[in-house]
Amino acid sequence: MADYYDILGVDHNASEEEIKKAYRQLALKYHPDKNPGNQSAETKFKEASEAYEVLCDPQKRARYDRYGSAGVNGAPGAGGFEFDLSDALRTFMSGFGGLGGFDDLFGTTTRGRRRTEKGSDLRVTISLTYEEIAAGIEKTIRVKRYELCSTCGGSGAAKGGGQITCPQCGGSGEIRQVQRSMLGQIVHVHECRNCGGTGRVVEQPCRTCHGEGRTKVTSEVSIKVPAGVAAGNYMTLNGEGNRGRRGTR
Repeated sequence: MADYYDILGVDHNASEEEIKKAYRQLALKYHPDKNPGNQSAETKFKEASEAYEVLCDPQKRARYDRYGSAGVNGAPGAGGFEFDLSDALRTFMSGFGGLGGFDDLFGTTTRGRRRTEKGSDLRVTISLTYEEIAAGIEKTIRVKRYELCSTCGGSGAAKGGGQITCPQCGGSGEIRQVQRSMLGQIVHVHECRNCGGTGRVVEQPCRTCHGEGRTKVTSEVSIKVPAGVAAGNYMTLNGEGNRGRRGTR
């Protein structure tokens, strides 16, 4: 990799504004969307983006000036892994309904483990101009997503009501079926269909969300798009997706 300053075409004592201006010009010139199929332009765009990411950050720039690329990329550490025999045995025995009485021997138990239905991700595509790509921009977009029910606050229950222990599974979230075979008893464990594995059911459902604890609404989300993004890049915004049933994230 060439020197970051040389890539952007600036002096080592260049100001932040000079670095930003140089990168903006290169980003507009070599952006992949403007040079489809041009591998050389794509490489130069990536190099310019990498150089800008380091030199526009005072701390990263100081480390780069002192140690070079090793100061910002870091040195690879020694790899390794841990192997737990109990995990291997538990995986093997899961097809036979769990470890039975041996669960406690390995420090964990699968009995009574309730499932929590988490929220789901949203994927939104936005369009940017070349100027917005080069400079970066903050955009506000409108999305349809599930949010907490304003009537029940996410509980799924009507006013004055609440959740009770599932009568089908007794709160475990699981249904166990015992099958006899020539090898003895085999226990099959299935998720309780009545409660969806949560172990709880709503006694009197909310009329607004019908016990879901969430309703679909249109919301505005603010997104800060950094300079230098390319087609196919994506950003992750934590906590901005769909709510799960009963208000879970």
